Amino acid sequence: MKVYFVTTNKHKFEQVKDILKDYPIELERIDMKYEEDHDKSMEEISRTAAKKLANELNKAIVVEDTGLYFEAYNNFPGALPKYIFNSIGYKGIFKLLEGESRKAYFIAYVAFCEPGKETIVFDGRVNGKITDKVYDESMDEMPYAKIFIPDGHDKTFTGIPISERSKISHRAEAFKKFGEYITKNQNEAIQKF
Repeated sequence: MKVYFVTTNKHKFEQVKDILKDYPIELERIDMKYEEDHDKSMEEISRTAAKKLANELNKAIVVEDTGLYFEAYNNFPGALPKYIFNSIGYKGIFKLLEGESRKAYFIAYVAFCEPGKETIVFDGRVNGKITDKVYDESMDEMPYAKIFIPDGHDKTFTGIPISERSKISHRAEAFKKFGEYITKNQNEAIQKF
């Protein structure tokens, strides 16, 4: 099945392609921004965006919305990790966590919608901690991947090969649920004939 992943983030697209390589999904990228109402929950943001894009573009669409949560702060930075990073950078993040718990977690919501149908949402979570320094700073990677160590590991996401990240990340968990859903539905459709 051909599915269009709407994202401006090339790293995210490459990782998702790797995650879905064993599923019957041909993933294409649409490099465009879409509206996100941050007054809504992350799940609702992704659900609404997928439905709107599927109907506007007349394609099977998948979107992903990821939030990062610091244990030390209630629902922060939540759905706005990119905005927070762009505003205060690593220096500001480390200052915020000075003397506080460094435990954190990512949650990903993957929303899939076909034109004229209802959206289905899959989620994934990974627990870990925020480091006190930046690793692999010159690497062309997402900023938080350089300061987040997932539980059970001693390296940040940037120090973990993509093939391993594709097994353990929040994104991996959510997209694997999506892949299983597509596989099951395709198998059921084949059995009907």
